[in-house]
Amino acid sequence: MLQVLPQNLSNLIAAGEVVSRPASVVKELVENAIDAGARSVSVTVLDAGKTLIQVIDDGCGMSPEEAVLCFERHATSKIATAEDLQRILTYGFRGEALASIAAVAEVTLRTRRPGDELGTQVEISESKPARSQPVAAPAGSNFAIRNLFYNVPARRKFLKSDNAELRAIIQEFLRIALIRPEVAFKLLSNGKEIHNLRPATTRKKRILDIYGMNLARELVEVSVDTSLVRISGFIGNPEDARKSSGNQFFFVNGRYFRSPFFHKAVCKPYEKLVPEDCTPAYFLFLETEPERVDVNIHPAKTEVKFEDEGLIFEILTAAVREALGKNDFTPSIDFDMKGAPDIPVFSPASRPPRIGHAPHIDYSPLFNPFDEVPAPPADVPVLDPDPGYGRLFEEEQAAVTSNLLVLQRRYIVTPVKSGLMVVDIRRARERIFYERYFEKIAEQQPVRQQSLFPVTVALSAEDYLAVLEQPDLTASLGFDIQDFGANTIVVNALPEGFGSGEACVRQGIDDLIAALKDDSSLEDEKQLLARRMAASAAASDPGSLHPEQAQLLVDQLFACREPKLTPDGRKCLAILTFEDLEKKL
Repeated sequence: MLQVLPQNLSNLIAAGEVVSRPASVVKELVENAIDAGARSVSVTVLDAGKTLIQVIDDGCGMSPEEAVLCFERHATSKIATAEDLQRILTYGFRGEALASIAAVAEVTLRTRRPGDELGTQVEISESKPARSQPVAAPAGSNFAIRNLFYNVPARRKFLKSDNAELRAIIQEFLRIALIRPEVAFKLLSNGKEIHNLRPATTRKKRILDIYGMNLARELVEVSVDTSLVRISGFIGNPEDARKSSGNQFFFVNGRYFRSPFFHKAVCKPYEKLVPEDCTPAYFLFLETEPERVDVNIHPAKTEVKFEDEGLIFEILTAAVREALGKNDFTPSIDFDMKGAPDIPVFSPASRPPRIGHAPHIDYSPLFNPFDEVPAPPADVPVLDPDPGYGRLFEEEQAAVTSNLLVLQRRYIVTPVKSGLMVVDIRRARERIFYERYFEKIAEQQPVRQQSLFPVTVALSAEDYLAVLEQPDLTASLGFDIQDFGANTIVVNALPEGFGSGEACVRQGIDDLIAALKDDSSLEDEKQLLARRMAASAAASDPGSLHPEQAQLLVDQLFACREPKLTPDGRKCLAILTFEDLEKKL
């Protein structure tokens, strides 16, 4: 039988679209403060917002009647006609936020307009009629949200850890702070100050206030003005591209938005300038006519739809490419090489030996007669073998000898019974490190490389929380990390495979953050972390391999449970048969 849902139940359902976690509440309340003309906004959270979220601003405040009305569904002062929807320049225009928050939390509001002698206090919960009374209050608004999801235990149960929820709050907080440099912002968590941002004169100054002065050398200015869109902001130096995401921001008409499509436009000019698994930083501000962009396609308003997104894609790509070119980051092209003679380039290995060179002594400095042959790990997941190989590798493994050739520090070539075996050095290292890491994580027996000196690493607040969130997991992988306070850590050791210098330590922490931020299921967390860290360790430059080191690498590969493939299924080695060679010759 059809029936109309009661208001409290409909509000509870609608709250699921607007309020999904504490960060959603912070976003809506801070955006409302900005819409109210605030010049100072303070955010305080307890237990990552689960116990308390308090947002205080010095905006225009509300009258006693407005203080009660603001908790009604679709109560807004920002649109009145259908035409207003075509020119939205404010944040909270739909009037759903406060009603949705009041449906899943206990809310207290204190507010006063600058010209009023007394303010108003309103208390509301579960969408019940608000209780209002006059109180003494400073000009502006003070929202206190307590016991979020207390009446929806299932949703509260599925909230993540306090560190994870606090990281989400920081993300939403900074997205607004970046676009409003003229406003002072403060964020406190459990009495600890996370950010205290004074008003800044420029967007660049606000960026540096948040992410530190070290970012100044990374930023490259972008500026283009067309009849369709105006693009300004900053992109990162290709040399400073990182594996961990977090410094990628798009804004349109003062509103943060996500766009994988435009992300590709920014990354396209960086091709061949940064490694495939790294992402450059960017802070890009787009301005266009409000009617050319729809900001109302997503409940959280983090996705927008542009009328001419294909053209903007091309403009964005051209703007980034021009900025990189002006700063000499793009590879140079010599157009005067036509007709030039083909001069062969001799590598040191290909030059003919000089008379009188020292004789080669065949010995292995890595050999230790007391070493035991490592047993294959028992708990490592095994990928299905390629049925096309048959028993080929079983027969060839015993035939591997010390007759090895290292090509361009990338491949190891050695003769086998049926032809030549080619081993990809990086992929072999990835397989070896993966099985070691996974075994050590499972057994909680880390293999560490001690740093020559402890290295202090300053991080963003979000990355700092990510690193410290799971100390047992990072320790089992081989990291020895100590909390130094003020968003800073001290690194004493890294997992096996990483170097011990300061640059290697910073790279290792960046790789760890990228792995910890990966959005995979908790069930595969250890396996995923082992894979990501193995890929990172394998990518670090091992330097030139001597024949003895190459032989050891091949031996370690064949000691693995699955030597043929990397953890993600790529081939570690291949056999060039005599038949293949005959076809090529």
